[in-house]
Amino acid sequence: MESEMSPYSKLPCWVIMNCADNNRCPAKEMPHRDCWEIFSEVDRKAFNICQDCLVYLSRQEESILSRKEMDQIMLAKGIDVNSLTVDLQHAPKR
Repeated sequence: MESEMSPYSKLPCWVIMNCADNNRCPAKEMPHRDCWEIFSEVDRKAFNICQDCLVYLSRQEESILSRKEMDQIMLAKGIDVNSLTVDLQHAPKR
């Protein structure tokens, strides 16, 4: 278990999930909130799915995934955290 937050914890969920820019989403409309909170208000069962999501896992202080595992997953999705230029002002507050 890791004891520090993942560098991905600051990224908006749509970046981690590699969503299309034109994809309308409640999380994009409320970028200062965690996506699992937004979706659990719509569907209480959503949190069961969210607990296994990369976004949720990346924002936990003690993730079941190591930094190396997260890097490998993100690279497989075509996302390199070192090359991202994301406006972190819109990330959920930690």
